[in-house]
Order: sequence, then C-alpha cells, then structure tokens
Amino acid sequence: MRLHLLHDEKIINRTIDLFEKVYPGENKYIILLRDKAISAKFVQKKNENVYFYRYDTEEFWEAIGDVMVYDSIIIHYLSIYTAKFINRIKHPNIYWIEWGGDLYDTFLAYKGYRLYEDDKLICNVSHENIPYCVYKFLKYFQKKRLLKILHQAVRKVKYFVPDSMYDEYPLLLTYYPEFSHLEYREFFYYPIDEILGPQLINKTCEGNSIIIGNSCSFTGNHLTVLQNLKDLSIENKIIVPLSYGGNTKYRDMIVKYGNQSFGNKFIPVKDFLPLNEYNKILLSASIFIYGNLRQEAVGNILIALYLGGKVFLNSRNPLLEFYKSQGLRIFSTDELSKESLQVRLSAEDILKNKSIMMEKYSLSRLLSLVNQNF
Repeated sequence: MRLHLLHDEKIINRTIDLFEKVYPGENKYIILLRDKAISAKFVQKKNENVYFYRYDTEEFWEAIGDVMVYDSIIIHYLSIYTAKFINRIKHPNIYWIEWGGDLYDTFLAYKGYRLYEDDKLICNVSHENIPYCVYKFLKYFQKKRLLKILHQAVRKVKYFVPDSMYDEYPLLLTYYPEFSHLEYREFFYYPIDEILGPQLINKTCEGNSIIIGNSCSFTGNHLTVLQNLKDLSIENKIIVPLSYGGNTKYRDMIVKYGNQSFGNKFIPVKDFLPLNEYNKILLSASIFIYGNLRQEAVGNILIALYLGGKVFLNSRNPLLEFYKSQGLRIFSTDELSKESLQVRLSAEDILKNKSIMMEKYSLSRLLSLVNQNF
C-alpha cells in the first residue's frame, strides 16, 4: 500500500487515475483541504481510498494510522503541512514529487535564485503599504522560519522526483549540497495524449494570436513580456489567461497596462472557461510566450509545442535548454522581434515537435515510469 499526501489541485484527479492503473486498490490518497475549505474544489472522490481532511485533525491522523504499514509515502508538493507531517513520522521510503513552487519559491529563492524581473513591482502589488526594504526584511525572516521546517523534512526524504522530466537535482545540490542523500527518480504529471484529449490530439494551431502565460502568478512576469511586445508595435491579438492563481491587484495591473498599450487587441481571460472554449483559444494562437524564470506552466508549454505553436521561454528559465537538449524547436524571449513573431514554425518542425512529445510524454511511458519508480 502506498500513502499519497496531495493538495486540492486540478491535476490530482488524473494523478489518482494514473496510480490506480498501475497499482489498483494499493493506494490511499489524503487530500489536504485548505484551512477554511469545507470541501474540495477540484478533486473528486474517485474511490473509497480517497479522503479529504485538514492537516493535523484527529480525523486526519486516524485515516493515516500506522505509517509503517505503507510500502512508501508519496508527497505531491512539499508544503508547510506535508513538511510538518514528515517531521512527525519515521519511514524509510518517502518520495518528494516537486512541483516547482516548492523548490524555487522557497529553497532556491532564499539562496538568491531570481524569480521576478521586477522585485519592487511585485512587492508594491502584494504589500501596498509596506516599503520595499521593510518587505524584503520581513520576507527574509518569514522564509527562514519556513525553510527550517522544510529543510528538516527533506533530510528524511529518500527520493527526489521533479514533475516535469527536467532533472532539477543538480540545481538543488548547487544551492544545498547537504541534500546529496536524495535519489533522483523520473516522473511527470502531463501525459500529452491524455491532456490533449480528443478535441486537440489531431489539431494544429490555426490562428495568429499571441498567448502570454497560463495564470495570474507573479512569476509569469507578464508586464515585462507586454512591455517588450509594445516596443515591437505588433498587430496580433494578445490573449492573457488570468483566471488561475495570483491576486486581484496583480491581475488588475496587467489588465490596465494591456488595455492602455494595446486597446481592443488585448484580451484578458479573467474567468474559468469550459475546456472546449479554452481549447478554441489555444487553437486561435500561433505564438506562446512564457516570462517565467523558473520551471512552471509545463502542461501548457507541452500542449503549445504539440499544437505547432512557436513557443518562447525566458532565457533564464532552465526548461529552455532542457527542451532544446531533447531536440524540440523552441525559442528564447531574447529572440522576440517583429519578424520572429510573423514567421510560423515550418511543417517539418511541427512534425518533429509532435513526434518528440509523443515519445517522451506519452501515457504509456508515464505508466512505465510509475511502475519502475514507485
């Protein structure tokens, strides 16, 4: 039996289905509800082994029981709650499936890894009445307390499992050589044939719109991307998905700048759309730009590549060189120009990207990795 600790996120239903295909009836899933939540927003009760609890309640510990009855304990995202859980137990086979935010925003950012093109802008949006120098001072000590808990937990983890196929283990050890006890395992959450679905599997991008980012996250660095496009005087429609993550102040700042700079060519997507409607937006684009400085938006990037989109990643995003090393035709935001935005990928490049996607990120390969590594 495997014990999974998971958060209420969109990809978890698919994750439960995945592990059930490989190990049917041999998993217990504890979905950690947010503090004020009375029910899950995204995760469904797929079977009798799926439970919904807040961390550290009596019901939570009763559902866990004796941890030594589990062959392995799989942590999907290392949060303050899952770290506290690890610190309270003893088990020889703990897996940390790393999502990006739990590596970059805490461990690496604390040691100086840059996440934002403009730190002061993010500070002003998040903490309007706190001077930047005071904010940075408070944030430093807040992260220091959090990292003490996370650091203690990682000491007890055996397997480090990045969720994107990009091996971030060397990057982690560059900043934290004391974590050399971790063993790397391959895994990804995004089987391309499954996340595309029947509506997209045989499609190719047919429009000429530009899509920027995938969410309202600060780490999307939307304003820097928009400023670069403004300087190019482009005529394309610009679509910016803002319905997931982030906060309203940041969203409103993006919308205000976009409207002022591009007028009716700027189209913010502020509400969740049915999947078929969102897919139409993807197919209406030919250019996809992600301003993230870290591994993020992996599922969206893979879909864009498969659909024949011309994808630009920030030159400091480690995913850029990783995808290039896999043979994918992908570009740096340093290459953005009016000309580069007008030239589509060749038919040859589109077919090559699709072939690599199906080879590296297919459901059959993912099932094999789960069978090998968990």
